[in-house]
Amino acid sequence: MFNKIAVVLAIGMQLMAIGTRPAMAQEVSGIYTESATKDLGDITKKNWLKGFKVRGWLETYIEHDFNDPDAEVVNANQGLSVIKARDLKIEGRVFDVRSDSFRLLLAEFEVEKVAERNRVGFKLDVAYGDTQNIIFDTVRLASPGSVRGLDRIIQHASVSYLAPIGKGLRFDFGKFVTHIGAETIEGIKNRNFSHAYFYTYGIPFQDFGLRAHYEFNPKVFAEFYALKGWNVTFDNNSGKTFGLTLGYTPNSKFSLYANYLAGPERNNNSRDRRDLGDFQIVYSPTKTLQTAINIDIGRDENAVAPGQDAKWGGVTLYVRKNINGRFFPTLRAEYYNDPQGFTTNVAQRIGAFTFTGDFKVGKKNGFVKHLLRPELRFDMSNAFFFSHDGNFRSRKRQLTFGIGFVSYF
Repeated sequence: MFNKIAVVLAIGMQLMAIGTRPAMAQEVSGIYTESATKDLGDITKKNWLKGFKVRGWLETYIEHDFNDPDAEVVNANQGLSVIKARDLKIEGRVFDVRSDSFRLLLAEFEVEKVAERNRVGFKLDVAYGDTQNIIFDTVRLASPGSVRGLDRIIQHASVSYLAPIGKGLRFDFGKFVTHIGAETIEGIKNRNFSHAYFYTYGIPFQDFGLRAHYEFNPKVFAEFYALKGWNVTFDNNSGKTFGLTLGYTPNSKFSLYANYLAGPERNNNSRDRRDLGDFQIVYSPTKTLQTAINIDIGRDENAVAPGQDAKWGGVTLYVRKNINGRFFPTLRAEYYNDPQGFTTNVAQRIGAFTFTGDFKVGKKNGFVKHLLRPELRFDMSNAFFFSHDGNFRSRKRQLTFGIGFVSYF
């Protein structure tokens, strides 16, 4: 089983070795808005609104789990699941956890005033739907008191200042989506509809604290983070978490990113440090083919027992094709190792093959665009992790098929 994943990963590495374009942009990408994002001044023809960037999307989906687990059985045992969701049925996932009914995954609106040199800006993301509820309930139950009411609808809220130092040193303070990983909260910003295991279990969803960003030149940037901790708006201990990011884009085909986080993360424990390394290589051998690899390695000191650290890690490969600017088939192969069950609550090695066939529907250049996202996914573990009919965690495999629908501007 895992030999097959290794073969696919090896093929991806060979693709990355043959030559080098920056990644084909997702339909919507980046934690912060891009230069092409809609400008409120241009939309309203009001000069005083120039520089206010806005974007938004509505994501829905329907999905079927061929194991057909009994929802009552799965939910009765939800205390054993890391992810907390109402009516959870599809196991091992983070957001697409319901089966056989249309669901509102996420409705989100972002507004950003881009900070100019020696000026202040801000960014606010208001979001609603299953995604926000799952993040809130999962974090609240894992770290009581660390999130509160507004965290359910405020995904990002920060103020920024671009200091007149060198090419411009940007500071952001507040709550923002984590910089770790090749995937982020919103499915529209990712290559696949569902999220990989490293995202679900191995990294945080969000941060609260200070971010400093500096671009040394068009090819190299660095970021420094001083944070309260993983996912917490309000501290769950007296320790702090620090992070560092380095990005390198030597040419139009190749990008390399290295991220690191370190700090105490367990409730009421400010001594034991958690370390997380995240590494990404993005390589486009042609204008219409993109490959990427994401590697994550984590450790939590004394988390299993005194003198015994918890460890986890994995590798995820993406291969994405652009066909006539309309169809974007994407293959993801992943392997995730959680030997002590610290992150998944089951000691296991787990992997998945996922095929997503993103297809733009309607006018390419309309103000509101639409994306159809059919996806077939096969999950497999070396432990009993998936339920079947009325039998809780009685299978090592899970096959799902779903369709996501996104409207965005």
